[in-house]
Amino acid sequence: MKNYHSFIENRSQHQSMKRKLLKEIISLYGERFYRLHEGTRKALDRLCWFAAEKGFCFPGSTYLGKTYEKSKGTIDRHLKELRKQGQIVTVYRRCPRNNGKGNPVHLFVNHPYFNHWVKYLQLDLESYVEADVEADVEAGNAESSCESKSKEEKNCSTYNLSLKDFNKYIRNNVNVTLSSEYVPSFIPKAFRDAVRLFFPYADDIYELWGKVRLAYKMSGIDKPLEDLVSIAIQSFKETIFAYKGKRIKNTFTAYFFGTLRGLFTIERRREVQRNSDSVLFYNFLKA
Repeated sequence: MKNYHSFIENRSQHQSMKRKLLKEIISLYGERFYRLHEGTRKALDRLCWFAAEKGFCFPGSTYLGKTYEKSKGTIDRHLKELRKQGQIVTVYRRCPRNNGKGNPVHLFVNHPYFNHWVKYLQLDLESYVEADVEADVEAGNAESSCESKSKEEKNCSTYNLSLKDFNKYIRNNVNVTLSSEYVPSFIPKAFRDAVRLFFPYADDIYELWGKVRLAYKMSGIDKPLEDLVSIAIQSFKETIFAYKGKRIKNTFTAYFFGTLRGLFTIERRREVQRNSDSVLFYNFLKA
C-alpha cells in the first residue's frame, strides 16, 4: 500500500485534499468541533494530512496523544466516533511475531482511493460493521463486570460543579442516557422520527445514520444524501421487518448496512441509466 502511486502531485494538492477530508469531519462534528481541545483538533488535522496522499494513514493513538498532549483514550474515542459516522474504516496489519492483530490502518471513506483499497484488501464492510458492534458490546460488558454489586450508587449533586467538572460528569456518568431529542441537527428529521419508535436514544440513532453515510459514500451516487433519506428509511423498515420475522442471523446494524448497500446500488444503476439515456437521445431541437 505504501508503494502505491500518490493521488497528489505537489504540496498545494496535498493541502487541498487535507482540507477536503477535514471539512467532512468538521461537518460531522458541527459547532462541537470548535469546542474541542486544541490538541484534539490538531490530532484530527494531522490524521487528514497523513491520509491526503494515498487515502490511508496509520499513526498510533499513543503517538498522536503524546504529540498533542492528549490521552490515548481520547484519541481512540474520536477514532471510534469517526468509524461510527462512516468517515473511516479501520483495518489491522498482521503482527509478525504472533500472527495476530497488529497496528491499525485507517482508510478514509471520502478519499478518491477508498474504493480501490476496499477492492485491493477484499474487505467485507458488512463484517466490519458487525465487528464494531460486537466490540462495543464486549467493552460494555467488561465495564459492568468490574462494578461492585454490593456497593450502593452515590447520588452526586451537580449544582455546585464548575463547567469543566460538569462536562466531565456528563461524559463519565453511565446513568446519563440521552433521548432522541439530543440527536445532532445534521441527521434529517424524517429519519430521526422513523427510527426513534424502535431506538429512542440519541446514541443509537447517531450510529445508524453513520451507517447510512458510509453506504452512501461507497455507492458513488451523484445525488446529495439529503435527497435519499427516503431510501434510508425504507432500508430501516425492511430491516425491522426482517428482525420481526427472525431472519437476521448476525446483528441488526450489519443487516441494516447490507440493505442500504443494496438499495443505494439500485439507485446508482437508475442514475447511470438516466444519464446514458440523455446522451443517446440528445435533443437537437433545443440545442
